[in-house]
Amino acid sequence: MKIEELENKIPEVWAAARVIVRKYHHTKKFAKHLVALVVKQIEGLTDVELIEFVGTKFGKIIGYKKKLSQSTFSKVRERTDPAMIEELNNWILQDRLKGRQIRLLAQDSTDVSAFSRKDRDARKGHRTPSKREQEDADGKANDMFFGYKLHMICDAETEIPVSFYIAPGNRHDSVFFAKLFADVNQRFCIAHGAKYLADSAFDATTYTRNFMKTR
Repeated sequence: MKIEELENKIPEVWAAARVIVRKYHHTKKFAKHLVALVVKQIEGLTDVELIEFVGTKFGKIIGYKKKLSQSTFSKVRERTDPAMIEELNNWILQDRLKGRQIRLLAQDSTDVSAFSRKDRDARKGHRTPSKREQEDADGKANDMFFGYKLHMICDAETEIPVSFYIAPGNRHDSVFFAKLFADVNQRFCIAHGAKYLADSAFDATTYTRNFMKTR
């Protein structure tokens, strides 16, 4: 969703945020911070850029009246349960794709390096180096990493992620097909005759049968 689209739906998004924050024992005033954090994710903003952003008409609409300090959102994150952001993000997704039949799905994963080698949940895993990495390394780019993998399914026509899961880097991509696809099939409408894009890891009868059941 583009910021212009989100801005047009601010009243609805803010109303949804106010309902969500109360479930986590925050006041309604905290809802503006939740909306701001979702905007940060959508636009890939830094905290400094987000502070500038909420100083515009967008911020005024959701209740920001004063210029914020640079530590504002680091403090907000400490008080924010990630589940709140996920709930609001899912609400936006459901609203954005309401009434739409998904005709083209794409599944893939990307590696996310651990912040520290001491991360107990991270694992070593295989990755596919980019073409540029291969060229720079004369075909000998490192295909190992330490961290996690983000597994995701997107509506390929709108480029909107519709389901994702983060797992240790040693888990194979194909393991998450059933979980992610079941989630998409439950929450969204997949069109008759829809197509599914994935790499060779998913070229097996099991995955084909699961997908064909929904067509």
